[in-house]
Amino acid sequence: MRSDHRPHWIRLLMGAAVACALVSSLAACSATDQPDTTALRSALTSGDFSKVRLNGASAEQVGTEYSAIVAGLGKITPSVKIDAPKIDDDKASLRVHWSWPVGNGDWTYTSTVKATKKSDTWYVDWSASVIQPDLDAGDVLRRTTKAPPRADILGGDGQALVTSRPVVIFGIDKSHVTPEQAVTSAAALARLVKVDAKDFAARVSGGGTKQFVEAITYRKQEAPSTAELADIPGALAISSTMQLGPYRGFAGPVLGSVGPVTAEIMEKNPGTYRATDTVGLSGLEQRYDSDLRGVAGVQISRVPKSGDPVKLFTAEPKPGEPLKTTLDQRLQTLAEASLRDIGPASALVALRPSDGAILAAANGPGTGSFDAALNGQVPPGSTFKMFDTLALLRAGMTADSKVDCTAEAVVDGYRFVNDSWYPKSAIGKISLKTAIGHSCNTAMINARSTIGDVAAAAQSLGFGIGTIPGTDSFAGEIPKAASETEAAADVIGQGKVLASPVVMAAGIASIQAGHTVLPVLFPSQPAKLPDSVKPLTADEAKQLKDIFRQPVVDGTAVGLKSVPGAPVIAKTGTAEFTRDGKTMVHAWMVAAQDDLAVAVFVDTGSSGADTAGPIAKRFLTGAQSH
Repeated sequence: MRSDHRPHWIRLLMGAAVACALVSSLAACSATDQPDTTALRSALTSGDFSKVRLNGASAEQVGTEYSAIVAGLGKITPSVKIDAPKIDDDKASLRVHWSWPVGNGDWTYTSTVKATKKSDTWYVDWSASVIQPDLDAGDVLRRTTKAPPRADILGGDGQALVTSRPVVIFGIDKSHVTPEQAVTSAAALARLVKVDAKDFAARVSGGGTKQFVEAITYRKQEAPSTAELADIPGALAISSTMQLGPYRGFAGPVLGSVGPVTAEIMEKNPGTYRATDTVGLSGLEQRYDSDLRGVAGVQISRVPKSGDPVKLFTAEPKPGEPLKTTLDQRLQTLAEASLRDIGPASALVALRPSDGAILAAANGPGTGSFDAALNGQVPPGSTFKMFDTLALLRAGMTADSKVDCTAEAVVDGYRFVNDSWYPKSAIGKISLKTAIGHSCNTAMINARSTIGDVAAAAQSLGFGIGTIPGTDSFAGEIPKAASETEAAADVIGQGKVLASPVVMAAGIASIQAGHTVLPVLFPSQPAKLPDSVKPLTADEAKQLKDIFRQPVVDGTAVGLKSVPGAPVIAKTGTAEFTRDGKTMVHAWMVAAQDDLAVAVFVDTGSSGADTAGPIAKRFLTGAQSH
């Protein structure tokens, strides 16, 4: 065995270093002989004291006390910083800086931790005041919140579209009746307020013993009389307010709805919401929820075992930011009225060509909660010929250039024909203007080698560029054709071409405005034409405007000829598809007059002219009434 000839004082220092390496957490063996704050800071953040040496208490006891004290603050984690300790012989004092994220501002303060050294090891002297200096043993902390008023969604004129409106909530208060009586009363109340009696009774039966179970919420002016409630034990009608549009369903799929936070939303956003919060559940209300709902006010209190709570911290609510849209309440109402009697899914979008502002984005009752106006993805039929026509103009054609409108066009064995009502007198070599007026399918198919880059032409008319800023809208797409047959179908708006009503409205709006129009829903988020897109020129638009006047003068959109006021330009669209083994058609109409452009879509109909045309006429005519 080799002897160690190093000096005695060096051997002593090395032994001390080995001993220090074996001491955990607050064990002191540093060069300055002071407590190590790392484990303590971790414990005060997490509540796990297993790595902290404690004086006179176990890690389990302290962890339990810590959890009880902070449980009332909710699922929030503090930030903790600890200053270097002040040491006096075998005693140490450490200042702890706390910061809790509690809504509109952080709750910050400083507490003190004492430590005692025993046998060269430091131990924390635990007390509730370590967590908060005002706490005594047995005290706990409690956070209460106060929600700010939810901000409104505004129209283009700055007036509120969705705002706080009075409502009446009907339900059964189970705290005032026996469980058996509650179920009996639920059936009676259901009959009065016209909800499903079986479903409501089941919800009442399954609710808590003292719960108020809502049956239905009415706008105040629509609520039934409350006089009969006196005869129904436990029945209540509670006056309240809710964020609502001017009438039931107003722009519902677009603007969305507000209601109690769901378990799913809370799970997806841990720590963001409390069970009592009201949040946006769909549409713009959901997308812009964090802006609209603002930040809740917070009060932190010390709650003793007995006696009244003592306020420690208060932060006032921060109001939400109103969301301004371009929607016009009058035109939105008119658009929805124009679709009111349409059974199949339907949508109507109106734009202002001069700046692309979306004035109306309406969905008919058959559409349900889906926003087909901005997000629909269906073949546009012959409204797609707007893009074909621009491509042909760029290829050197004019309105009077001849195209070959044959009775049929066969591509790789597939036979394309015109619609059954197509006039025989317009078969043969006809002008491009006439072909568009009567919507000759075969002329576009026969000219497809001349059309060239129809996708680029479509972009010049606002199609396929990108979503509307601030939304998840569908911009339209023209996938690369997998065959000649598919390419032929594409040029007449079928095949794999997909469009939404809003992008087809942008197409006709561009022609009307004389420049590329990109739809805009928020004035604060304007759309920008990418540098890669060739803008529509004024000369191109002038030719297109002349060509797309023809369907109204003597063609498939002649039904719009009697619309009063300035001349109307338009294009119909009829797109065949198969559903449940049956061949059906989507009906389209796009039209523009003055500084107003409209696209109408109906999921199933007889034709664009017969099904979508009257809706467009109703809207354009009504829009002129102020």
